[in-house]
Amino acid sequence: MAKDPERWQLTYEGRRHVVAILDAGLGWRITWTLDGEEIAARKSSDEKVTLDGGDHGAIGLRLPTFTGPARRVTWWGPESKLGAVAAAQTGLGGLDLDPEAGSKAAAREAWIREHPQQYAVRRTAAAVAGVVVPLLLIWLLGRFALPAIPWPDVNLPDWDLPDLPSIPWPSIPLPDLPSIPWPDWSLPGWVRTVLDSLKYVWPVLLAVVLARAEIKRRRDQDARKRAASEREETREP
Repeated sequence: MAKDPERWQLTYEGRRHVVAILDAGLGWRITWTLDGEEIAARKSSDEKVTLDGGDHGAIGLRLPTFTGPARRVTWWGPESKLGAVAAAQTGLGGLDLDPEAGSKAAAREAWIREHPQQYAVRRTAAAVAGVVVPLLLIWLLGRFALPAIPWPDVNLPDWDLPDLPSIPWPSIPLPDLPSIPWPDWSLPGWVRTVLDSLKYVWPVLLAVVLARAEIKRRRDQDARKRAASEREETREP
């Protein structure tokens, strides 16, 4: 039985954009239509995908690593200063499409907007797990000795290879370089400790920053959509 595609929609200036994402096994089949007309289609297994719609702009998608709904689908109009495709690849600006009502993506979007602090905590916890779990596995491997594998003895034949002729390379005298009196200085112990800890701390700090930025971006998107909707209402006779 064929699966139904995941759909994201946006109505802007009276025109309806629809992006359908279909699970194609080892990737996704993505189709972008405008007022029912296909603008672009692509099959990809990448997490970041861009669809070039030419005069209609571009669509940028943030897809899941393995399974689940898309994290974001955004449209950039052709008036973008960088060009729609370049703007889509940066991920800055644009207008987000809304997931189809009742879908898993819609439930996820609603939860993030209703629980922004919990969303930030979850992202941070995932970053902490990404640091702690590998260290824990290394510690566990060090606690248990791995069994020796009895590899079979293989007797390779002796090869009597002839000696290669020596090449009389010319001896080129090199001048003695002056020694530089570098100062005898080393980092204090506390500085070395801090630098060693940064490789574990920075993924967590980055996750916090990205989570906060994503919450702010969604709020900005909601404000832009409200402004666009108000402009549409004022144009109606």
